[in-house]
This record gives sequence, C-alpha cells and structure tokens, in this order.
Amino acid sequence: MITALSFPDPPCLRFKMRYLPVVVLGFWVEATAQSDCKLQLDRDSVQVYNCKVANSKYKALKVEFQLDANYSQVAAMILDISNLHRWQYQTASAVTLKKINDHELIYHTEVKTPAIINNRDFIIHLSIHQHKESKELTVKAVSKPDYIATKKKVVRVRFSEASWQIKSIGKNKLAVTYYIQIDFGGSIPAWLVNSLSHIAPYETFKAMRSEIGIYQNQRINGILD
Repeated sequence: MITALSFPDPPCLRFKMRYLPVVVLGFWVEATAQSDCKLQLDRDSVQVYNCKVANSKYKALKVEFQLDANYSQVAAMILDISNLHRWQYQTASAVTLKKINDHELIYHTEVKTPAIINNRDFIIHLSIHQHKESKELTVKAVSKPDYIATKKKVVRVRFSEASWQIKSIGKNKLAVTYYIQIDFGGSIPAWLVNSLSHIAPYETFKAMRSEIGIYQNQRINGILD
C-alpha cells in the first residue's frame, strides 16, 4: 500500500521544498548513524527515512526502493555523469574531472537553490564495486572538497558521504538501499534541511526509474549480471 504525504500549503514553503538540494550520488554512512531512523515518506514504493547522527545537526537519509533493471544498467546509469541532470534532482551541471578506471571516477556537480541562497557544488569520488560471489553492487561517493578551486557565488559542500547497496531479487529486478549524510554549510538552517530533505531522493529515484530503460543494452567492463 502506498501512503501519500500531504505537503504544507503555504507557497513560500512549497518553493523551498521544490528547490532544496539534496545530492543523490555521494554516500557512505556508518552503521551507527543508521540505528535511529524514522519513516518520513512512503510513496510510489519509495521509502525515505530520517536517521539521527551523533554530533551532527543534520540528519542522514536512508532510502529503499526497487528498479526494473540489471546490474549493468544501473552501473552504466550511475557512471554516466554527463546525463545526471536527466534524473538527479535540481542538478544544474555535472562533469567528469578524472576517470580512474571503468568503475571509478571523480566528478564535479552543481545543484540549484532558490535565488536568495547561493548554489552548492560538490566534488565527488565515485566508485562501484561488485562482490564476487553474490554479484551485489556497492556504490560509494565521498566528497573531495579541495580537489579543484571553488567558484564565485557558489558554496562548496565540504562534507558528503553516501552509499548504495544494490542486490538482485529476480530477473531484471533490483532492490536498492541508499544512505547519505551531508552538511550543506552556509546559511541553510538545519531544521529546514531535515524537514524537507525527503523531497530530493523521492524525485530523484522516481526519475531514475523512468530513465533507466535507456541503458538497457549497455555494458560496463567487469560488471556481471
């Protein structure tokens, strides 16, 4: 059963919800940060949880959802940095800075914010590892804020860690568990980020489902289905 979440009506809050950026591809949250999680949104078979993090004013996010795809498809999609804007919420730009190998790279991305707040940008070290026996995928994305110089009028996010755990649950059917912990810095209040942070992963993974069919026949060297 899908439970719809009713959003507040005031236009100013809807505006903030639309533009609040939560980057979806950079992750790694320690198990201790996931121990106290509460369901914040359950819609269209996407479950988003808020998780308390020790010594942080920002909460981590845990997301669970399924994809009609195989390992090759999802790996190809995640590594296709130039097309992140097609499915990652409020992505203004994304470009690969360095390709380390077929499964690992460093990229820069900028996310849009309301006009009254400077855009945020990230330098992300992205890697995909396939476990030999289970074939499950682990994706990690960790911020490298000093990799290149900052841009004027854009705030560099200095801490972002996230991970995907992706496993097959049937032919062309994947179960995904995603975690992210992030500190946006600057003037964005923590209470606003925590209260609205479920919007971005929901919109991102809904779009991911719509776009992943494009990668149906793509293969990544070393990724087995």
